[in-house]
Amino acid sequence: MIKSMSNEFLNEAFKNQKKDIGWDFYAERQFIENLFCQRFNYLIAIYAIIIAGAGSAKNQFFLNCILCIGFIVVFLLSLVLYRAYIKLIILLKILHRLESHHVFPIIETEMKQQGKTALFGVNSLIGVYIPVFFNLTILIGLILSLGGCLKA
Repeated sequence: MIKSMSNEFLNEAFKNQKKDIGWDFYAERQFIENLFCQRFNYLIAIYAIIIAGAGSAKNQFFLNCILCIGFIVVFLLSLVLYRAYIKLIILLKILHRLESHHVFPIIETEMKQQGKTALFGVNSLIGVYIPVFFNLTILIGLILSLGGCLKA
């Protein structure tokens, strides 16, 4: 829950955004969600390239280099993805707190009346758990490779 802003403040901000600048919470959500998905796609592509490179390394030195550089790149991409995830979650919380005639509260009310609920949060899966898994698998591979347990 957004604790630093009241519902009245958020609704007033939404009205002013629409009237004054034409850019509102919905446009920002669309922009951030698109950015979030693009960054996740880059993370998947880079991870796949690193795993393929590690699998085809000709010697131990190249394997260690690929995994070390790969870990750094995936870690940095994960940080950028996490930043977009946090912004998206904040925007979604704001949109759910707008007045009842806006889209998000209407959909939420209808879903509750139908007894429909999400099984789990996909945004947290994409923004937190999958990047952590990617980082851990590369780090474990690097440790095993440096320890001599994983051979090229």
